[in-house]
Amino acid sequence: MPNVGILRMGTAGDAEALPVWMSVLEASSCQAQSRRRTHPIRWQHNSGRATYTNLGREEERIEPLGVNVPRGNTVAVTWLPGETGYTVEVYGRQ
Repeated sequence: MPNVGILRMGTAGDAEALPVWMSVLEASSCQAQSRRRTHPIRWQHNSGRATYTNLGREEERIEPLGVNVPRGNTVAVTWLPGETGYTVEVYGRQ
């Protein structure tokens, strides 16, 4: 049985169970830091991944993950079931 965390209501009113690691990621107070400002990350959940797109004007550093995300790029965080580590991927417009 998969680990299940908090429930999130979808747009159609369907309850979606989030894996425990996504709940922990949301609770970890991740921050996006640029030269001008710092703000909390609002993670999007899609296909077992948590993603955030930097829509700002300059590069941001995501803490506590220690990842730089250029403007217009997206960072995705995933965990595989049964694994203790996570994967971070930064991708952008080509």
